[in-house]
Amino acid sequence: MDKTLDYLYNLERFGIKLGLEVMTELLQLFDNPQKRLQAFHLAGTNGKGSTANFINSVLKKADYKVGLYTSPHLVRFNERIKINDVEISDDELIGLTKQIKEKIEENNLQPTFFEFTTVLAFLYFAQQKCDYVVIETGMGGRLDATNVLKPLVSVITNISLDHTKYLGETKLEIAREKAAIVKENGILVTGEEDSHVLEFFEQVCMKKKAKFFVLKEIEDLKINMLGKHQLKNAALAKKAIGFSGINVSIEAMEGGLLEAKWPGRLEVVCEKPLIILDGAHNVVGMTRLQEFISDFFIGKNFARKILVLGMAEDKEISEMVSLIVPEFDEVILTQGNFKPSEMAVIEKEVLVNGIDKIRKICHPKKAMEEMAKVTNRDDFVLVTGSLYLIGDVIKYIPDCNKLFK
Repeated sequence: MDKTLDYLYNLERFGIKLGLEVMTELLQLFDNPQKRLQAFHLAGTNGKGSTANFINSVLKKADYKVGLYTSPHLVRFNERIKINDVEISDDELIGLTKQIKEKIEENNLQPTFFEFTTVLAFLYFAQQKCDYVVIETGMGGRLDATNVLKPLVSVITNISLDHTKYLGETKLEIAREKAAIVKENGILVTGEEDSHVLEFFEQVCMKKKAKFFVLKEIEDLKINMLGKHQLKNAALAKKAIGFSGINVSIEAMEGGLLEAKWPGRLEVVCEKPLIILDGAHNVVGMTRLQEFISDFFIGKNFARKILVLGMAEDKEISEMVSLIVPEFDEVILTQGNFKPSEMAVIEKEVLVNGIDKIRKICHPKKAMEEMAKVTNRDDFVLVTGSLYLIGDVIKYIPDCNKLFK
């Protein structure tokens, strides 16, 4: 298994390569498995993973066989590819990797990591004869490796400025990239609120003779995920399923939404002290997190509020720090394993925001050990700033019952 993962991760040296030529050729070599998939295809700046998980949970509750493809993973690569919430096995992953690798070498192709894993997921779901699949884009839409699908429903959660180096520097430019997941005579469901973006989406749908639905009201749904934004994601999932024409009972809809879980998104991992993990990794995500935290603190008397923070170097660090840091008493700075920002850069912004009680601990394991040493049962701890950081940290969550007495 280690050799397989080494091979896959080594493909990351080809970086991000937007375009569908290699995907199209490689899929043809496997008789186009994507054409055998009944898919929900999701794009958007924030919330697409959660929305995908709500759709998956409802369809599973309705007794369908459901494939789910998301990224990135938190701990294990296998998390990216699941059927009815069961991760692809090591043996299946090794076998499919071998098959695809042989085709690549025979035909002198050079896919990126994401292209390879997307082909692998499509092939696995087709071989396992999934009833439906829920597919999250990697980045953008138009030239994203997943955009070879002709889905039942396309979902665009929202549009904000992220990955501007690749997708464009304005919301409309980014919307143009994301809207390309809408296909001729298809269906688009969106939770976007910007009138200019919505007008553009409507124009795209008119040209493609696609149906267009906007989430205008959020129902009072029962879910177990924390945060008002998750209610919107759940409502969007419900709309997408409703417009798909798939037979889902009221009981399956309600039960699936209630049972949906999504690790690393306002996830409570300890209650005494209260420790929450959240993968907010851009300004919109951090804004929603700040709103949740601010409301959450009302009427609660935590002895101290401790923030464990690490961010990627290509994010809007100053704005993200200014949103979340003022809610806390002290900060532990650390680094995730993927393109982390220098702690000194984040420290400067933390100081600007009035917090001078700062610990800098590079390795996330040692950062969590330090957190455990300084935290008491009546404290509150939030770990955030990057999904990659959450993936690193989640392995080192202390045993609350042993450490916090």
